[in-house]
Amino acid sequence: MPGLKDDLLKLARQLQLPPEAFDAVGIHAWPAVLHKIQAAFVIKTSSNTHFNWWRESLKSPRYSIFFEHGQAYECLHQLIDAQELVWFVACDIDRDPSKFWLFQGQIHAIQSVLREHYSLNYYLVSKKYDWLICETDQDVLTGLKSIIPKMEALLPMVKPD
Repeated sequence: MPGLKDDLLKLARQLQLPPEAFDAVGIHAWPAVLHKIQAAFVIKTSSNTHFNWWRESLKSPRYSIFFEHGQAYECLHQLIDAQELVWFVACDIDRDPSKFWLFQGQIHAIQSVLREHYSLNYYLVSKKYDWLICETDQDVLTGLKSIIPKMEALLPMVKPD
């Protein structure tokens, strides 16, 4: 049975997204990347702080926006430069929430994938580890560090976390 990684890569190819716009990170590279993400953005209280619960242990300061009708991913291009390559960490909440996959891509390509495959929690992270954004299945978009001013400017009616 194919998993989330295969599904997302197949979808990206169906959408004619080139590998430089959206691709999986190699099996030997992803552990170090995920470790850096966790060190920069997650309060690790125990060895049981798993990826799919990072959103419960994010460092401060952070800023959250609730999207009443979901689809927070539609505003991501307003927060992230179109040419910037970012880390895209995806968790398959429908099949196996303990499994996660690391991709890299540009925001327009990631948005295209999210439009077609929305049933997942995800994190977007600057490759410089300057900021993190996550969207949960509760329709909340949360940002940390240098992305916060852009999120504050996005919607004047939002309230900080």
